Amino acid sequence: MSTDQQPDENNLRYTYKDYLTWAKTQPGEILNGVPYGRSPAPPSHYLEVLGELYMAFALYLREKPGKVFLFPFDVRLPADTDQKDEDIATVVQPDLTVVCDLSKVDKGGCKGAPDLIIEILAEDTMHRDLHLKLRLYEKAGVPEYWVVHPEDQTVLAFQLEEGAYAAPQFYRASDQIPVGLFPDLLISLAEIFRG
Repeated sequence: MSTDQQPDENNLRYTYKDYLTWAKTQPGEILNGVPYGRSPAPPSHYLEVLGELYMAFALYLREKPGKVFLFPFDVRLPADTDQKDEDIATVVQPDLTVVCDLSKVDKGGCKGAPDLIIEILAEDTMHRDLHLKLRLYEKAGVPEYWVVHPEDQTVLAFQLEEGAYAAPQFYRASDQIPVGLFPDLLISLAEIFRG
């Protein structure tokens, strides 16, 4: 839900420490030390898809360990397990984040790889979601990453296999997506895209 912003003319890199000092109107994410700004509110159908996905996961997780979080929710992706918060150079705000290991959740959001991240494509974030964030999530060890295209009513689902994302599974509005994280959960895309 944010728009690209060029790094400053001095090519400075930023960390979570910098991020915490910025006003709410400043960049919404830092990817490899580069800030990216927020964009205007997305179209209503984008928000409807996000809401349907959130409800599907929230209902499923109601009586199970784990939680689902909606944007804006900070996910700090440290370069290694010993990295201090203030030195982390990647802070993302996925559209939807599922975390099963709740020890990763703190007052600042999530520190470490969540179990599932979903990004909903918008025109101004498409390249970032499909390329830059894909590689960041893969490197961080996010087991499952979905890219939802609300206009085309399609989903690309990436599964981490031996440290790398396998070729994505492609789903259309008439399909059901098996959630790798939860073998007994199928997400009906007809329900998600019904708006």
